Amino acid sequence: MAGKSSAGAGAPVAVSGPMPAPGDRLSLASKVFYGSGDIFGGGAMVIIGFFFLFFMTEVAHLEPALAGLVLLVGKVWDAINDPLMGYLSDRTRSRFGRRRVYFLAGALPIVVTFTLLWVVPPASSQWALFAYFALISILFDTVLTMVMVPYSALMQEMTTDYNERSSLTGWRMAFSNLSSLVAAVVPTIIVGAFAEATTGYRMMGLAFGLFFALPWLGVFAFTTERRREEAVTRFNLLTDARDTLMNRSFRSLIGVYLLTYLALDIVSAVIMYFMTYVVGRPGDVSIVLGLLLVLQLGALPLFVYLAKKHGKRTAFFVGAAAWVALLPWLFLIGSSTPPWVIYVLAALLGVATSGAGFAPWAMFPDVLDVDEVVTGRRRQGVYSGVMTFLRKVSSALALFIVGWAIGASGYVAGESRQTADFLLTVRILVAFAPLIPVAVALLCARGFPITPAVHEALRAEFAALTAEAAD
Repeated sequence: MAGKSSAGAGAPVAVSGPMPAPGDRLSLASKVFYGSGDIFGGGAMVIIGFFFLFFMTEVAHLEPALAGLVLLVGKVWDAINDPLMGYLSDRTRSRFGRRRVYFLAGALPIVVTFTLLWVVPPASSQWALFAYFALISILFDTVLTMVMVPYSALMQEMTTDYNERSSLTGWRMAFSNLSSLVAAVVPTIIVGAFAEATTGYRMMGLAFGLFFALPWLGVFAFTTERRREEAVTRFNLLTDARDTLMNRSFRSLIGVYLLTYLALDIVSAVIMYFMTYVVGRPGDVSIVLGLLLVLQLGALPLFVYLAKKHGKRTAFFVGAAAWVALLPWLFLIGSSTPPWVIYVLAALLGVATSGAGFAPWAMFPDVLDVDEVVTGRRRQGVYSGVMTFLRKVSSALALFIVGWAIGASGYVAGESRQTADFLLTVRILVAFAPLIPVAVALLCARGFPITPAVHEALRAEFAALTAEAAD
């Protein structure tokens, strides 16, 4: 297999340095503190996904169509800043390495920008409100990019072992799911502790800004990067970003990742409306989200085991197939449904989405190995930038779809009795809209070529190329 990887495409070039030994292992502290970095990524996306559209329409009184457009507009900037951050991360040279320096730089801006997301400005018009939230969303996305792109690239720097990467991803997803649980349940408690919703949301933003920022100090202190000096090449961001799509493994992963998280984000964006107006139990939102996220966390060891034993693709198949089977049942839920039925469905969906959410990030560092074998270059930052961009596109697209749909269906903010068209729209969004992307993601996963055996062959090929270059 030397000379060309079966998992990618392109001609290999001389390799300038060795990868770590196949048996490299990480300490428990490194795994735990690495995983804690996704307290921010997981928790922030949950709060924004579950509450931000609701906050803009119900508290700030921004029209639903404009509220859905807010984050979509921010993606125009993300189309530049995500790959750009990856490119800069790949070429950063500091005594702290290429990635870790950004964890320190981003801590304070996380607190400031996340707090400002939940402030209602004294705006005189709908367009002034829109301009404020669009600007703050752009600033927040920039900070999110500054830390999450290097963070996502860091795993391949830490180890090349297939099972260790599964373990690292398990720790990352454990912290992400734990943070998601806190982010789903605690915001309503904080907001409810204040007489004015505007004050409650502002204090919630500050509290979670601190919660998301502090772990980066530990990530910085307890993680490491493999060092290898490389020549600094000319500025070719567009070429590098385009070249990622030449990697067949990456194209398959994009399909799995983007479609899976698009489905998750649609459900997240509509769940508040579903529980408030269709089910008629807004007070049960915390219980439902809590059950879903606790089971997501509890099921993680099962999917880590499946990934190690049968491959990461298999872990995704199991979770996504179960998710597809469960979604249509949500259409039948209504105000007369017994609470225990809703709780059981939430728990089962938690197990299913655990596998679907875990697998794409477990696959990601193996895709980077393909690129390094084929090109001899380490471009984790560019790949991470493209992945982070796609993640934020899925979130923005979901919010735009939900915002447009509820606006077109006759939704009126603050009204306890909504139109039949609105209630039907919410049912369709929560039960059937996610089905298509998840089903297509399953088809994309069938084409993902990196199995444990293929990954071992990649490592052997890299070792052969390294020895060849050294002769």
